[in-house]
Amino acid sequence: MKRIISLIILGTVTFTLFAQTSKIKFIKGNLADKTAAVREAKGAESEWISEKAVAFCLENKEALGNDRDLDGLAVAAVLSYSPETVKKQTDTQKQILTDNFISLFTEFNKSSTVQIAVISKIVALKDCVPTFSFTALINSYLKTTEIKSADSGVFKACISALESIGNEESFKILYAFLYDNSYSAYKKEIEKTTIALIPNAMEEVLKLINSSDMKKVVAIFELSQKNSQISKKNLCEIAENVLSESILLVENSSGTSSENINVQLTALNILSENNWTRASSTALSYFALSKKLYEKKNMNEEQFKTVITSLRNISPLDAVSSLISYLEELNGRTENGSAVASEIVLAVINTLGAIGDKAAFDSLLAVTYLNYEESVLTAAREALSGLRWQ
Repeated sequence: MKRIISLIILGTVTFTLFAQTSKIKFIKGNLADKTAAVREAKGAESEWISEKAVAFCLENKEALGNDRDLDGLAVAAVLSYSPETVKKQTDTQKQILTDNFISLFTEFNKSSTVQIAVISKIVALKDCVPTFSFTALINSYLKTTEIKSADSGVFKACISALESIGNEESFKILYAFLYDNSYSAYKKEIEKTTIALIPNAMEEVLKLINSSDMKKVVAIFELSQKNSQISKKNLCEIAENVLSESILLVENSSGTSSENINVQLTALNILSENNWTRASSTALSYFALSKKLYEKKNMNEEQFKTVITSLRNISPLDAVSSLISYLEELNGRTENGSAVASEIVLAVINTLGAIGDKAAFDSLLAVTYLNYEESVLTAAREALSGLRWQ
């Protein structure tokens, strides 16, 4: 028993001496000793030494200038902070830590190693410390740094950090960079972060969609679809606005190309797949436009069918009247001996049948008395049988 107690006491004393040694080494040592002390320190001793090391670097930066050993101490001090330790700090301590990191980034502006270490540590601590002020610092750095003289490592680190801690202002800056050839060397990093920030910048994203030409609408829509983490709500809001804006652009004769129609149909499919009924009026407007595009042969049969069938999910109540009117128009053409596309008639009939509104009874019944193909007549009978009367 005495032997066990002795071993425990010996271990405690050894640990205490080791901790005191780290603290003493930091206090008495040169820059290399201080750096070693930061790396060797454990537990509460580590917290004290880390704090003192950061303070030492900031206090002596002006006197020592661009000193490699001081840079090494700064990097060791920054990297010594762990999320587990920082979480236990008070809110005041956390804010001081963020402020100190900002000072390190600013004052050690000739050392890319220190700046990158600070950036990486802020990202690692993003759930533990307030990051708003540091994000503002990075935003400012990106906006004001002359790109030709910028350190590529620091610049890339800033862009990548904003993927985790960026805000709407970050999105605005990076989106502008994305289409500026001056930043072409960073295009991959800029696009990746811009895509990630879309959910944080929905107001700006929608503003871009609703105040742009079709080319820019397409660009922001494509970026949005690349974000695999975007919520259903955000994606549908974007798709709805893309479709709405593109309708206006078509009406202004700037959006009737096959490429633009494909974009519109992609937006429509997103709304349909997610049963986004908030876009009911937009979907109906696009249906009306699509009829014109189809008649002018700007939209093919398969595309027009997609528009018709999407109404079941996006506008199941409001679309009934428009679909009935169109079916009656098709019935009239058939009755007068004009050719109509069976696939289009089938799409209208099947959509009305799927919705099941009894208001479609008369127009569906009329189909069964006309000279349509048997597949159309069969579809009309099935739709009639599925109408809801209560």
